Parts: sequence; structure tokens; C-alpha cells
Amino acid sequence: MQPFRIHVADEVLEDLRTRLRHTRWPDQIPGIGWKQGTELEWLQCLVSYWADKFDWHVWERKLNALNHFTWEGIHFVHQRAESGQGLPLILTHGWPGSFLDYVDMLPMLERFDVVIPSLPGYGFSPRPLKVGVNYRHVSELWHRLMLELGYFSYGAGGYDFGSGVTTILALNHPDSVIGIHLTTLESDIAPAVDDARLSDVERLYLARNRTWSTTERGYSAIQSTKPQTVGYGLNDSPAGLAAYIGEKWHSWSEVTPSDDFLCATLTLYWATQTITTSMRDYWDNRWYPVDPTYVNTPTAFGVFAHETVSEGEPPRSYLERVYNIQRWTVFPRGGHFAPVEAPALVAGDLTTFFGDLS
Repeated sequence: MQPFRIHVADEVLEDLRTRLRHTRWPDQIPGIGWKQGTELEWLQCLVSYWADKFDWHVWERKLNALNHFTWEGIHFVHQRAESGQGLPLILTHGWPGSFLDYVDMLPMLERFDVVIPSLPGYGFSPRPLKVGVNYRHVSELWHRLMLELGYFSYGAGGYDFGSGVTTILALNHPDSVIGIHLTTLESDIAPAVDDARLSDVERLYLARNRTWSTTERGYSAIQSTKPQTVGYGLNDSPAGLAAYIGEKWHSWSEVTPSDDFLCATLTLYWATQTITTSMRDYWDNRWYPVDPTYVNTPTAFGVFAHETVSEGEPPRSYLERVYNIQRWTVFPRGGHFAPVEAPALVAGDLTTFFGDLS
């Protein structure tokens, strides 16, 4: 276990600003907005802010006030409860996010000993140069990390890929994981049900989700087949990176996070050159799939179904085919990136759920 301090060299940041200021912009059909991808004017404003106003060093100071460590190539933040009796809790982000997604929640989780790792291939966690780094691979790393920290019984939570990792963590280590808290259903773990057995509400949800897929899931088809090819361009052009990641944060959020937060996320991906390695999550989980069974571990699900481009609101009955749901809360606001969009709501739900369990 090694202490870690975040630092990006000034020459890296200056090179980034230079590249941003020399972006070659394509044209856009007038009035088309976001229908063919990231809207030009929105992106130009974001890139201008990133080049001329954003200050990464402010984020470095903020982040270095936290306790960072590395262990077997994994970067993580570790915040112990002041009481000395916090419930251990590991939280896992998704794509295209990072450990930054949970930073604003940390002051609201004072009852927990919180561990926030960076997924392999994201930020300061390098991805092993091999295939098969799937949910199960990561969940085993997380379990070993928690044991190394002295936590033999703990809770877990996450969204997106973090939801998948958390699910397999509960399946593989039911004696250690006392409960899990999810804010998205990971598609690879969605129940496979014959249409005849679905309720009308479930059919409506799946129809809405399929409609979303026809316009929004092209990125997934690329990243689960050819992540290396698209990675060359995104790793070479910061404006291209901003367009690719920025579109997801715009479409999957109810209210897009601030330019300052988006630029911090983009800088983290850019400075660590991890966009390509992060996209390999899609390839590895497609070609090395897990076969989840029913999760007996007590599960809380927070429904944040208010994305700009709606994926639909999953019915409780649909998820109960996979999870032992003990708490189900439908929130009035927030989308896919709930820990960023509504940190107080997520933190409150986590606190109530694990408080009831203990």
C-alpha cells in the first residue's frame, strides 16, 4: 500500500492547451443540434473553456487534500470515518467517468470508511496488457483490496460498469458483502426473460430501452469490437476526446455537469492517456462474459431515470428477477451519472440502506 499524490506536469498541460487552440473544426448542418452527435457550438464553448479558463491545479489541490494510495497497480481514495467505527464501503464508477464522480459525496458519507478505486485502465490505474479484464477480474481485485485494508465485511455500490463489478462482487463473496447499492442496471446483467412472461409495464420499459439503443448505442458497438481503432484518434486529439466523452455526459445526464467538472474529467483521461484502455471494458465484458445468477445479497436500487435522452424507467419487478431488492427508491431528478448529478440523494440513500442493514 503506497501513498500517492496527484500531479500533472506543466508541460503536459501547456501542450494540451496548444492542441485545443489549434483544433480543426468540421462543419455542421444548420439546425440539426445533437441529432448527428455532439453539437458544434456546445463543443466549441467547452473547448474554449478548457483551453483558456480551466485550472487543473485547483483540482490537484482539492484532490490532494484526500488520502490517495496505490496497491497492485490500482489507485484508490480511502476516507475513514472520524468515529473510528465506520462501515466499510467500496464505490465503483463507470464509463466515461472516474473516481472524481464520488468526490463531492465524500463529506456526506461520514458514517462510512469509504474506498473509491479507479477501474483498471482509468486515470491512475493502468490496465493490464492482456484480455479478460472483465467484471469478475475487477471484483476479485476489489475483494482482495478490502481484505488488505482489514475489511472482512463490507458494503458496495456503483453505477454503469461499477454496477456490474458490484453485482459480481456480491455473487462471488456473499459472506463478506453485506449489501449492495446500485443506481443503474448494467445491460450485461439484465434478466433474459421470454416475452410471454413479461408484464405490460416491463414490455413498455424494454421497448423504450430498445428505442434508446437504436440512436445511442453506436459507441458500444464500436468499443466492444474495435476500441483500439477509435482510440488512436481520441488519444491524439483533445477536442475529439471532448466531443466523444462530452456527448455521453450531455445525453445521459438530466442536467449536464459544469464545464469545470467536465474539463477535470477530460484532463484526467488526457493526461493519463487512458481513453483507449477504458474502452476495453466493453471488449473484455463482451468476449469474456460473466454468467450471473440470482443475487441473494440484500440490494438497494436508486432509480434515476431522467436522462436528456431517456433510457426508460426500469420496473422493480424486472430487476427482482436478478436481485434480492430490499430498498427501491424512485428519485425525482438525476440521470445516469447520479453520484455527480445528485450526490446528496445518493449519499442519503446509501446511508439509510446500510443503516437499516446494520
